[in-house]
Amino acid sequence: MPEKLIRIFIAVDVPQKIGKIASDLKPKVGANPSAVKWVMEDNIHLTLRFIGPTPPGELQKINELLSDIGRRHTDFDLTISGVGCFPKKERPRVLWLGVNGEVDALTSLVGEINSGMDQLGYPDDERDYFPHVTIGRIRYPQKVTPDLTEYLNAKYVPVEITVTKVRLYRTDTLPSGAVHSLLGTHQLA
Repeated sequence: MPEKLIRIFIAVDVPQKIGKIASDLKPKVGANPSAVKWVMEDNIHLTLRFIGPTPPGELQKINELLSDIGRRHTDFDLTISGVGCFPKKERPRVLWLGVNGEVDALTSLVGEINSGMDQLGYPDDERDYFPHVTIGRIRYPQKVTPDLTEYLNAKYVPVEITVTKVRLYRTDTLPSGAVHSLLGTHQLA
C-alpha cells in the first residue's frame, strides 16, 4: 500500500505582532466579510518554498538538505512593511504584507532551497520568488472584487525580524482551517 502523501512547505516564522497587524487590516478591505478567507494569526509565516504532496519517507532527505543549506547561510534582517495584492488590484486573489531589508540574502537562500529540492525530484514552478507574507485570500475572485482602496493605502509600524532559521512544516486542511505542524527546524550559520 503506498504511503499517504502529506502537504509540506518551507518557511520562516514571523513575530506574533504580524498577526495583530493582519487583524487590524481586515476592516480596511471593502467586501462582504465572508468574501475573504483570512489566514489564522497563528499560521502567518513567510513562505520560502511550497513543496506540496510528499511521501513521508522523503522528509529525512528534505530535512538533511535544509540543514546543509542552513550551514551555508548566515542570519539576515528583514522588515515587514507595506501591503499589496496578487495578481492585480482589479482582480485580487491574495492579500499580503511586504518584505524588505536584506532581500538579496533571502533570495539567495530560496534559490539554494529550490535548487536542492529540484535535485531531490521536486521541480520549482519557475515563477520568480516575490517575498511576501500572505494574510488573506479572496474566496471567489471571479465573482467578488473587493474595494481595496483603504487597504492599499493602509499604514502600520514596520516590523523588523532577524532570520536565524528555516522550518519545514506539514499542513492539514480541516473544516476549521489549515493546521501547520512543525517537521524540522534548521539554524542558519
